[in-house]
Parts: sequence; C-alpha cells; structure tokens
Amino acid sequence: MKRILAPALLIMALAAILLAQRDFRLTEVPGGPGLEVKALFPREVTPAMYKQVEPNEIAMAAQQGWELVSVMPYVYKNEERGPELHGPKPMVTQTYPAYFFKRARASRKE
Repeated sequence: MKRILAPALLIMALAAILLAQRDFRLTEVPGGPGLEVKALFPREVTPAMYKQVEPNEIAMAAQQGWELVSVMPYVYKNEERGPELHGPKPMVTQTYPAYFFKRARASRKE
C-alpha cells in the first residue's frame, strides 16, 4: 500500500501542475468596450539613477488619443542631502511616477 501511495500522489501533483499551466484566455464580452492600455515608466539611466517621464511624452500620448487614467509612484529613492553636519544628513525622498493610459481599440484583431 505504501509503495502505491507515493507514486499516486506524485502523479496527482504532476497532473495538477499541468492543468495549472494551461492557457486560459479571457473572452471579450460581445459589444463590450475594446480597450488598449499604455504605460509610461521612469527610465533608469545609470544604476540607481532615474529620469522622470518627459512632459512631451505625456502630451504626445494625449494627442494620439490616450486618456490618462492613473498616476502612481513607481520608484521611491531616498538620498542624504545637505551640508556636512555633526551627525547624519537629512534624508530626502524623491518619487518617480508612472503614468497609465487607455483608449478605445481602433480595430479588432481576430
């Protein structure tokens, strides 16, 4: 009995893993909104140094019909700044936001 139990449990576990790997596709609701999404993230120019999203990138997205739906902090960076004092320097926190857009899908690809 013990010899059969371990292989049976192994086969059941493998079957569960294979089922979990299946590609489940969400189907669109007929007549529902077909939306595209776009995100603009800050760029890492050198290790631990970031560049904000340029305002002209945001303006260009708006001209292309993208609607801004969310802005949220993407990178928090803490730096010590200030003159050399006796003791620790004051900590300054910078945030680099990410911008998320949506727009109606122009044509549906089937």
